[in-house]
Parts: sequence; structure tokens; C-alpha cells
Amino acid sequence: MAESYGWLFVDFIPLLYEKRRIARQLQVETWLDLTQLLNELKLELGDGGTKEKGEEAKVDYVV
Repeated sequence: MAESYGWLFVDFIPLLYEKRRIARQLQVETWLDLTQLLNELKLELGDGGTKEKGEEAKVDYVV
């Protein structure tokens, strides 16, 4: 069975994965990212107000 592959970038590091694994990773990241939910509920991030409005949260990976 032929598998299709795609690139997943972690910072500037390219990783070659099966496309179904990339799709799953994006689902998990979307599920863990509460920014959209907070915006819809008009709530603010509870980090003590250290983030400026419009500043996005940074996602870091360990390689």
C-alpha cells in the first residue's frame, strides 16, 4: 500500500511524516489551543496580563 508523506516543520526543522500523522498532529494542536475559544467567549488569557493584545502564543517543540 502506497503511503503519502508530507513535511511538518518544527521551528525551521523539516520532518517527513505520513500525511495522516500530520493531520492528527494538527488536530491535537487545535484541540490544545484555547485561544479561539477564549476569543469567542470574550475572555482574556490568565497569565497575569503579560501578553499584549494581538500577540500570539508561541509554540515550542523539543527536538
